[in-house]
Amino acid sequence: MDDRISSILIAFETSDGTYRRDAVDAALNLRPQITPHLIHLLEQVLADPAAYARRENYLAHLYAIELLGHFREPRAHDVIVNLASLPPELPHDLFGDLVTEDLPAILISTCGGSVERIKELLLNRQADEYCRSSACRALVYAAVEGIVPRQEIVALLGSLFTGDEAEPDSDFWGFVANSACDLYPKELMATLNKAIDDGLISTWMIGPESFEQALKRGQDWALRQVKDNLRRYTPDDFHDRMSWWACFRQETQPTRPPVPPAKAQSDPKRGKKPMPRPPKRKKKRP
Repeated sequence: MDDRISSILIAFETSDGTYRRDAVDAALNLRPQITPHLIHLLEQVLADPAAYARRENYLAHLYAIELLGHFREPRAHDVIVNLASLPPELPHDLFGDLVTEDLPAILISTCGGSVERIKELLLNRQADEYCRSSACRALVYAAVEGIVPRQEIVALLGSLFTGDEAEPDSDFWGFVANSACDLYPKELMATLNKAIDDGLISTWMIGPESFEQALKRGQDWALRQVKDNLRRYTPDDFHDRMSWWACFRQETQPTRPPVPPAKAQSDPKRGKKPMPRPPKRKKKRP
């Protein structure tokens, strides 16, 4: 391995509360050379995720996944999807709030124009429901970016309210309903209302008023909000992706703009900052 690459990866490994700005700049300047090593790093994590989850203040895999997303590297897509498909808790132990924040944009940025693996993650009952939610949001991004037709994703989301897609007490259907609302829910209103009546969608996550509000504002407004949110998670300046994280001492005020108020209300999982080791999530309500 090139000594320059080795020194960058070593700098990424541990955190003393300082964002490794110089190492990131070096990685950005050595994109072709460092990309295979970043992918290999994630492959090593996938080979023994529990061991890496136990490593305190280990951040190299976080830098790696963010850089590969920034590079829009399709060669990294499979290993990223496989990491997101790990059994519940492991993705959170490894990636913290990145699972619910940055992962959708990373998935769509690395997909290379094919969303099949993202669909696999969405439909995988064994995967963590928050990772499945991120796959769902990635497909919403794919629709507004023109990677797949909006109607195709709307039809897919509408097929996911049979009650067999997750455990009975899962928030999965609430996540899917949020995504349907983001894409403008007109075609799915009968399905969504029935899912509420059947108790699949928890109204503490999203309710009829959110759908009514989206219908009043119109499809163009809804899709524009999704595009704005995607841009928020894919800034041109890589430092805007990571330097403001709560695990780093703040160099400046966060540059990432806030979530629009309507989104903050409709999606309780947004607006959190990624942490290398998140607190345990609350248990489900009885």
